[in-house]
Amino acid sequence: MAAGDITDALVDELGIRLEDASESNFTETTKLLALNRGQIQCCHFLHSAYLTELEAVETDLDISGGSYSISSLDSSNGALKGGEGIIAVAFDLDDAGSYTFATQVDLKNIKRTENTYLADSLTNFLYYIHGNTIYCLWGGDTKASADGQIFYLSIPATMTTDVDPEINSGLHEIMLLFAEAICWAMDGQIDRRTKAMESALAQVEVLNKKYTPADNIGTKGRIRVE
Repeated sequence: MAAGDITDALVDELGIRLEDASESNFTETTKLLALNRGQIQCCHFLHSAYLTELEAVETDLDISGGSYSISSLDSSNGALKGGEGIIAVAFDLDDAGSYTFATQVDLKNIKRTENTYLADSLTNFLYYIHGNTIYCLWGGDTKASADGQIFYLSIPATMTTDVDPEINSGLHEIMLLFAEAICWAMDGQIDRRTKAMESALAQVEVLNKKYTPADNIGTKGRIRVE
């Protein structure tokens, strides 16, 4: 199977659902646009546990100032869901040659880190996320050299006739339903748009209910590294 064949099949399937296989109303470009928007909607609605194909990591990031902007992550099109897309963070201070994972602290619990036993230190790396920034805590001030390693969910690449969707095939039905809803809305057929959207959201709900997060301390739905 050549690159883009899956996308071509999805474009054809969307045309059939829109009762427009001959592309009288919806061009290939329009359907591709809808599918790409549908893929993004699918990623935003679904629990991150279903999006492992989008996991990315960037290393050797300069965190000597004690922070790193999420919008600067770009090796895989940037971070999906902003701060919610950050999976884990690790530090390498003073060019030690290896990374040590940090523990995420919920912003509302930052005050607790003033406790001697919970405070950040060179043996207890912490980080928290506020706005568009990851703040790195290691019990000291600015380092002459400090590298960060960030694991995150990346924004999926734009589908074209040469680029297939990045999300797994089990999610393509949901993506198609979102794309169908977008096209019906463009065509002014609100009832059909509503039906497709409701079907997509119903499938998302079923999948999300199946996921039981690990029982731990911290922000619900986020992965913590202890």
